[in-house]
Amino acid sequence: MTDDVFLGGCMCGAVRYEATGPLMFVVLCHCRMCQQWTGSAMLGSATFPKGSVNFVKGTPKIHQSSAVCDRGFCGECGSSLFTQYAAGSVFDSVKFVSIGTLDDPERAHPNVHYGAEAELSWMRRDDGLQRICIDVDDPAKQEELFKSLMAQGVDSRHQNQGQPDTT
Repeated sequence: MTDDVFLGGCMCGAVRYEATGPLMFVVLCHCRMCQQWTGSAMLGSATFPKGSVNFVKGTPKIHQSSAVCDRGFCGECGSSLFTQYAAGSVFDSVKFVSIGTLDDPERAHPNVHYGAEAELSWMRRDDGLQRICIDVDDPAKQEELFKSLMAQGVDSRHQNQGQPDTT
């Protein structure tokens, strides 16, 4: 895990934040909700403990995208800044900051594909990263999958290189 300061903000500069590590892991989420949120094939997110992300300029607007998920964005330019949960689970302890909003997105190397069941066929490539399917009906199973991600952390990002996907 990296215990640093990560700076970032929206495209127009109206909202700025700092995240003081640790950077827990970086996820590429392919679920339909994240696709719609970004208008792209996936959402890349650097994951930090929720309390370590502070807005130092401006206040993001919030869109409640589901009963348990809020998404923060700039009210001026519309940049997607973060995702956070209030699900009564381990998800609630982190904030997913959009890696494209980091001042230096190269610092956030992905270590897992999440929501892989919705990954667009033309996006697939052999990057050696684990792909986790989240289309499970059992909330306890979803919690178990996410806890395993948190336990792996960023140091395991290349752990599965060259190995076939087992999910």
